[in-house]
Amino acid sequence: FFLPMIEIEIAFVMKHALKGPGILPVDVIRATDFVLPAIEIVDFRIALEPGFNIIDTVADLAACGAVVLGANPRPLDVLDIRRVRGSILRDGKVEQEGEASAVLGNPVTAVAWLANKLGEFGVTFEPGHVILTGSFVRAFPVKAGDELVCRFDQGLGDIATSFF
Repeated sequence: FFLPMIEIEIAFVMKHALKGPGILPVDVIRATDFVLPAIEIVDFRIALEPGFNIIDTVADLAACGAVVLGANPRPLDVLDIRRVRGSILRDGKVEQEGEASAVLGNPVTAVAWLANKLGEFGVTFEPGHVILTGSFVRAFPVKAGDELVCRFDQGLGDIATSFF
C-alpha cells in the first residue's frame, strides 16, 4: 500500500441475484444471505495535494485497496442493521466510532441504490457476491507498525489487522 486508510463497513453477501432498476430495500433483504463486518483499506497511488478532487479519485481507480472480511456471518433478521455500532482501535485506543445509519440512513438502502445504479449498466449482483455498503466513520489513516481492531456490536464481532 502507498497511502492506506481504513474504513469500517457492513458487507452484504448475496443469496439470490439482484438487478436494478426498481430494486427496493425489501428486495435487498430478501436477496441477502448474511452480513459480515468489514474493513475497507482505501489506498491512494497519487499524492493528496491541495486541490485533490473527485476527478483525481476516479483517475486513481476510486482509491481501491483491499477489504478484510470478518468471520462471523449474521442474518439480517437477528440484528437491527441501522443501529450497528462500530469503532476503530489503534494500539488499544479508540480512534473513531460510528453507527451504520450514517450510510444513507440504512446500509440496506445503500445496496438498493447501488443495485439500481449498476443495473443501468447491465450489472447484476450474483449469489455469493460481496457488496460493501460504505463507511460509517471517516477514513482513518494508518501507517507501518499500527495494530488495528475494528469492533462491531450486535454479535458481528471484531476484525484485527496490522500494517508492516
